[in-house]
Amino acid sequence: MTQKTKIYLIAFIALIILAAFGYFYFIKNNYSYPAEYKMNLTHISDIAETAKYGKAAGGNCYLATTAMLLKHFDPSIEFWKVFVYQGSAVSFNYYWPNGANGGTMANLADSSTGILLTAASNLGYTPHVRMNRFVNGGMGSGWPDMAKKLGGDFRYHYFSQPMDEYKSIIASDIPLGTSGSPCHDDFNVIEGYSEKELFAIIPDPSDVNRTDPKISCPIGSGLTHTVFWFTPDGNKISDKDLMLKMKGAVNGSLEAMERYIKNLKEGADVIEFSQKIYLGREFASMYLQEQGYIELATGYKKSTELLLPLVNIYPPDINKKESKDSIIAQMEKVLENEKSLVKYWEAVN
Repeated sequence: MTQKTKIYLIAFIALIILAAFGYFYFIKNNYSYPAEYKMNLTHISDIAETAKYGKAAGGNCYLATTAMLLKHFDPSIEFWKVFVYQGSAVSFNYYWPNGANGGTMANLADSSTGILLTAASNLGYTPHVRMNRFVNGGMGSGWPDMAKKLGGDFRYHYFSQPMDEYKSIIASDIPLGTSGSPCHDDFNVIEGYSEKELFAIIPDPSDVNRTDPKISCPIGSGLTHTVFWFTPDGNKISDKDLMLKMKGAVNGSLEAMERYIKNLKEGADVIEFSQKIYLGREFASMYLQEQGYIELATGYKKSTELLLPLVNIYPPDINKKESKDSIIAQMEKVLENEKSLVKYWEAVN
C-alpha cells in the first residue's frame, strides 16, 4: 500500500467516524416518541384481491403493502386501482438478466419498485425511502433514482438502522412499508412498535405458516431492509393524464412484443413470464370500463383471457418446450388483439 493510499484510507475512515458521530449526537436526538404505539390497519392480500377479479396470483406483496399504507389515509383506495395508477398497466417489456444468451424475463415496463412508488405518487402521496448503503441492493437498486424523480425524500443510512426516526414516524400515525423485517423476509407493513417488539402485517400470512396476517416479533437488529412510507400531498393525477400515460406506453409495448416473440422463435429461453402482464390488463380493463372507454375495456379484457393460460407457468417448468410454445402462441394472439386497439387509443387526448 502506497503512502498516498494510506492517507486516503485514513481520511475515509475519519469521514465515517464523523458521520457516525453526527448521527448519534445530532440526528438521533431530534426524534421523540412514546414507548409504544400501534395502529389498526386493514389487511390486504394480493392473492385474495386478484382472486376477486380473475385468477389468484401471488408475487404481488409489494403492491398489497402499498395498498395497505395508502388505505390507511383513504379507505376508498382499492388494490386494483393502485395497480392501475402506476400508469403502465397495459405495457409490456422484457430483458436479458444474464446477457443475450441467458434467457428472457418478460414483465410490465416498470419494476416492482417503480410500480409502487409511481402508483402512490400518482394517487397524491409523496414517497419517503430509507435504505442501507451497503446491503439489500443499496449500491445499485432503483429506489434512490425513482424516489428522487418523483419528488420524494430519500436517505441512505450507513451504520445502525434509524429506528428512532421510524418510531417517530409510526407515532405520527403513519405506517411503514418494508421489503423485509424481523417478522417476515419479504414485503410487509409495520403498523406499530413497543420497547422490544414490532407489530407487522403480512400480505399473505400463509408465507409464514399462519392464518392471522397480524404478527409481532422481536425488534432484534431493527429494520435492515428498505423502508418506505407515504404522506398525502394532494397532487393526485387526473384521469385524463392517467389515460395519456397509459396511451404513451402502447406503441413501444407492441414493438417489444414483436421482438420478444421473434427472439423466442429463434431459440431464446424463458426465465420468467410475469403474472403482472395478465393482472395489468385485467385491472386496466376495469378502469377503462369505469371511464367509459368501452372498446378499449373490451379489448384488454380479451387480452386477459388470452393471457390466462400463462398465469400458472412458473420456473422450473417454464423452459420446457410446451411452456415456451404456449407463450409464443398466446402472445401472438395478444399482439394481434392489441394492435387492433391502437385506433381507439388515437381518440384519447
